[in-house]
Amino acid sequence: MRARVRSWKVRQGAIIKIELYGVLREVAGADAVEIPVRVPCLIADVLQALIEHYPALSDQLPRVACAVGDAMRARQDYLYGGETLVLLPPVSGG
Repeated sequence: MRARVRSWKVRQGAIIKIELYGVLREVAGADAVEIPVRVPCLIADVLQALIEHYPALSDQLPRVACAVGDAMRARQDYLYGGETLVLLPPVSGG
């Protein structure tokens, strides 16, 4: 059974919660993870930190869509802490 949330201790900065869906959940083995970052930070920096903790996600992350709340966000957008980043893999099917 996979963990609901995995997290790491942070010495400085903030913890960003990242919700995972689809294949990302399978690869990470969790519905959500928490990553330590210094804020403010770019979404691209959070994704890079995620790859450092979950190298197996590196093939998937270039194609994911990013959202915060109900709004889609670009990788060049900033996070300021206290936000949840949602990663949505590409959808396929018919």
